[in-house]
Amino acid sequence: MNKAQLRANARRQPVSAKKADAVQRRLLSEDWWPAAFRVGLYCATATEPATDLLMRDLLSRRAQVAVPKARRTGYGWCEVDDETQWQNGPHDILEPVQSRWVSADALRVIVVPGVAFDLQGGRLGHGGGHYDRLLQHTGALLVGMTFENRLVAAVPQASHDVRMDVIVTEKRIRHAAGAEQKMARLLAGWNATDGEEWRGT
Repeated sequence: MNKAQLRANARRQPVSAKKADAVQRRLLSEDWWPAAFRVGLYCATATEPATDLLMRDLLSRRAQVAVPKARRTGYGWCEVDDETQWQNGPHDILEPVQSRWVSADALRVIVVPGVAFDLQGGRLGHGGGHYDRLLQHTGALLVGMTFENRLVAAVPQASHDVRMDVIVTEKRIRHAAGAEQKMARLLAGWNATDGEEWRGT
């Protein structure tokens, strides 16, 4: 199937709150997850696995968290915390009211949504290329969250498409090629003095 057919097929698949919780809990159970303290996290639409349990866990242990927010040219990463006020942004996706921009290069783990994924790390987005641009300038461990019924044999990939390092569903976690090096760096204590400053422009 081509990308248009995959998008149409995936959007017909039912979304289960129970399965969405199961996807998050599977990620939370990973031994490397507690090492994630500078995390890019998406705000879910009605067709994507929720991220509320992940957000709650990160903020409870005072991790630094950023979410995508629309800006004049595309999207950027914006810091959030317990005091963040939220509003509906483009496509009715929640985003913070205040803009405290974060450098993409400062993120250590980024949790990414998608319309469909394959187990080799291929990801199909909604077609705007927003996430591919958000992920181009980071060395973070890229984690694709999806439902088992959104997995396909192979997602058609263009040269600008960014592959995931880890795929998480309600039933399993799969590490794609190259994930081990990023994971080892994370577990070794990639700390706040490494890489770019947390706050961006």
